[in-house]
Amino acid sequence: MIVSDKIRNPAILGALAVLMLAQMWMSDLRLSVTSDEIDHLHAGYRYVTCHDFGWNPEHPPLVKLVAALPLLFMHISDPIRGACGLPNNRGLDFHAGHDFVFANSESMLTAARFSTSIFALALLSISWLLAKKLFGPTVAMLSVLLIVFEPTILGHGALVTTDVPAALGFVLAVYAAFCYAEQPTATRAVWLGLSVGLALSLKHSTILLAPIIPLLLAVDLLTPRAQSSGTLLIHVKTLAMVLGISVVSLWTVYGFRFSGRPADAPIWPTEKHEEVQGFMSRKFIPSLIANKVLPEPYLVGLRDVSTVDEIGRPGFLLGRSYHGGEWSYFPVAALIKLTLPCLFLILLSTCAGTFWKTHLREFCFLMIPLGVLMAFGLLSNINIGFRHVMPIIPFLAIFASAGALSLVQPRACARFVLAALLLFHVGTSLHAFPNYLSYGNEAWGGATHTYKYLADSNADWGQAQKMARDYIARTHPESCFFLQAYNERSSDYGIPCGSITEMEDEVPPETFTGTLIVSSSVVDGIVSFDGGVRASRLLRELIPVAKLGGSALLVYDGTFDLRPLVSATLVRRNADPRWSPQEKMKRARWAAELDPNNPDAYMILCHWSKDLGDYAAAQQECNTGLHLILADTETSQWIRRRALGYLGSLDIAIDRGNQALARADHVVPPLLSH
Repeated sequence: MIVSDKIRNPAILGALAVLMLAQMWMSDLRLSVTSDEIDHLHAGYRYVTCHDFGWNPEHPPLVKLVAALPLLFMHISDPIRGACGLPNNRGLDFHAGHDFVFANSESMLTAARFSTSIFALALLSISWLLAKKLFGPTVAMLSVLLIVFEPTILGHGALVTTDVPAALGFVLAVYAAFCYAEQPTATRAVWLGLSVGLALSLKHSTILLAPIIPLLLAVDLLTPRAQSSGTLLIHVKTLAMVLGISVVSLWTVYGFRFSGRPADAPIWPTEKHEEVQGFMSRKFIPSLIANKVLPEPYLVGLRDVSTVDEIGRPGFLLGRSYHGGEWSYFPVAALIKLTLPCLFLILLSTCAGTFWKTHLREFCFLMIPLGVLMAFGLLSNINIGFRHVMPIIPFLAIFASAGALSLVQPRACARFVLAALLLFHVGTSLHAFPNYLSYGNEAWGGATHTYKYLADSNADWGQAQKMARDYIARTHPESCFFLQAYNERSSDYGIPCGSITEMEDEVPPETFTGTLIVSSSVVDGIVSFDGGVRASRLLRELIPVAKLGGSALLVYDGTFDLRPLVSATLVRRNADPRWSPQEKMKRARWAAELDPNNPDAYMILCHWSKDLGDYAAAQQECNTGLHLILADTETSQWIRRRALGYLGSLDIAIDRGNQALARADHVVPPLLSH
């Protein structure tokens, strides 16, 4: 009995979906809560219980709403009284999220993750439909096979985060755009508008659909089309309709309320920095807020994303830490994070010139979103994870499948090679289980070596706390200390070690003997609380005795000089409002004695010396700190500029030697005038 394609193909797709879910869920049960999940899940709970969109406004609400829905059917312990409309900020958001998550059993997080995985299933289904629409069922089957075993998608697919949903938003909108271009009817125009509106409610990066959709329709008019009867005028009218429908859809998600908070309570403002001069964050978005064009939480979040992107964040690439963006970051990250078979098929597809000439229209519908997304990545100043360009993965999977199949189908031997590549793809993914987040392909040494080339959510996102607890339980060290990078505490998972995290500042001993567990992001020097690059020098040359979570956590045994870490911890805790200026100066002096190369300690001494009226001491301390910053070749230009700007705000004279160093380093001369 012959089974028709109408039955066989959906059955295979369903089986692959089950495999995908099994991998994601079994992996996530072994992982601790990741950094962003802490914030997202708590925010989602506030959305569904009191319609307060002022929590975590830096991301649109739909993913968090879906994640929080199962919580309505569970007994939830709420540790935060009066949270609805409570004045907050970015830091408080994470602290409140942490307290909320750990006031409840782990089943709450598990239920939220399972709920969020619906976006990964939807991505798989829409990718299938897009590939089938463009190239037929065989290409569609190969495309989804690549996606089902793609480690980056598996690593993020069931987390309470927005990256996989963003990929869904892009693929869905492009699919709707192709359907419309193929047959430009009013019904398909409405479907396109709804698709774009859905995408906008998933993640702010989907604002890139604003150039992508018009480009797709414009280029479609210039390519050979078998069925389309669209014209420029029709497309212009459609784009106006799409804009209106997507805006209404976004308002719907926010409940048609501008303020988004109970009793119109204020939303925390975006961080203000004098360096921010961008048109989007300074003028355009504030004008939209003033005119109430879109919901305030959405616009505040969009402004925050624009501000952070302009300021930049610490990055790490190929063994070098820096601040801001590197154009090569995402291309190199793709070479590391994608499987070798996937990369080979992409390369093979680029050789299928004849095929693409006869499928120019389909080529454009893949390459335009890919091109815009990669251009966004090349220009971005936020280099903290390949996940930020995750939407390229389904488009690359379809591109690789279509081009490669066109070359191998006529050749029997080539088909065996393709089968071997697919087995390799499946095998490398299964071998990485459950450490999909820190996956790196074999050419770079696998997941245990990813931290040498990439940091942050590429390797450690806080997901290996359970593994650290289990390691301590197995090895029973006499003493241990945990240097973490994210919004957790050792006590959250019963880890019996002293620790430094973004939420706790236990001062480590100056000399420590025992087991030292360190986030790979700390080793890579991109975390500010531990002195960043300066503190990472303690660990760069050491060889770990174990690696947990792929390369999320590195374990060292021995005796360690932790004075730079103690110094950095004292500097971080100097902001405590309970301390007097004299006490703060005492601790800053202690920090400078422990680590004479810590410029932050001298800047604190400078500030409080001036505040207490000792201008001569202030000048000496600030110039000492500035000299350390300018003379350090690993200190970024951004940090140098901030230091000079800080001196300018204090009106402290800059020594001639520091002026010469600054000019030699091409720092803006006007900052030297104070």
